[in-house]
Amino acid sequence: MTSPTDPHQDAHPQPAPHRTGNEYPLLDIPFSAVIDGRRYTGDGISLVEAEVSGLVDPAIDGTERVVHLIFEFPGFQIVLAPAARISRNRDNGFELVFTEPTGDHHAQLRQVLNDYISGDLTSSGDLIRSADLTRGDVPRHPADAKPGFAARARRVLGTLMVLLLAAILVATAAYLVDRRVFTTNITTPARVMPAGQTLRATADGQLSFVDLEAGEGDVLYAIDTSDGETLTIAMPCDCTARPINATPGDTVLAGDAVAAVASEDAGLVIEAEVPRAMIYEIERAGGVRAELSDGTTFTASLAEGAHIPSGGAPDDYATLTFAPDSGLPEGAAGRIARLSVSHDPFGPALRRAEAGLNELETLIQ
Repeated sequence: MTSPTDPHQDAHPQPAPHRTGNEYPLLDIPFSAVIDGRRYTGDGISLVEAEVSGLVDPAIDGTERVVHLIFEFPGFQIVLAPAARISRNRDNGFELVFTEPTGDHHAQLRQVLNDYISGDLTSSGDLIRSADLTRGDVPRHPADAKPGFAARARRVLGTLMVLLLAAILVATAAYLVDRRVFTTNITTPARVMPAGQTLRATADGQLSFVDLEAGEGDVLYAIDTSDGETLTIAMPCDCTARPINATPGDTVLAGDAVAAVASEDAGLVIEAEVPRAMIYEIERAGGVRAELSDGTTFTASLAEGAHIPSGGAPDDYATLTFAPDSGLPEGAAGRIARLSVSHDPFGPALRRAEAGLNELETLIQ
């Protein structure tokens, strides 16, 4: 039987080197300690104490400090901060006795030491590595494994979703910019009516008589004015009269539209009270965008021969007539529409460029 100290005795390899001392032996696991901003090299550590070496500050001998224990791993580090009593035990080193061994640092420190003892963690210089990284049958990096069809499909689907969301965000931003910056709403409502002549009230008063079936020269409607007079308006043509505000008993003001007269096959137009300050913008834009109450939208241009008044204050309103660029649905006559004007900031420049190209082509020819 051999002696425990016999050098020829079969040695049982230890999973991790350690030093004997008390019931908590010091493990030679790579770590460092930072005390008062100065870094020291770790010589050994257990659950209750640690030994470090480095340029010793005599002022900290016999004191208690918060010690930062740093364990370096590839790509990250674990930092624990136990409180320890510092005792100088040699010229270039001292021991750290943890004053609260079961403090907040205990669970993580025990996990690191247990994994090091069991061999799940190994040391490589100043770094601590997982033992799995040294096994030949396991890829060193997840990227070494070739992704399967499902992974590639998920990646492609995720890319498509990101591109779709980006396109939606760009379209939404463009729409909001167009509506908020390049579009101006006309606050006064417009009315769809047959193309023809609009008959208006000639004085303030009340409609006392309306005959939409009146023939040419007969009385179409009558107004009892506030002065006690009765004004009659005759049917100006052999055509059809359509009511606008033509109910007996209605109160009207001078200039209010009462009825529209037009031929049977007359098309529809839009009539609106527009601020004079917007007339130039409307003419520059080439027309307006109209929207009916049922959501029908269409564009309309200034009607041919439309009277554009001059003079007056910018806040005054002028009556303009617009011709729809496309046919309107049946029953649209008499309906209310909302108008808006779109501003194209690049329109004038593009038109000038087009005119310049046309002039250049003429010179070349």
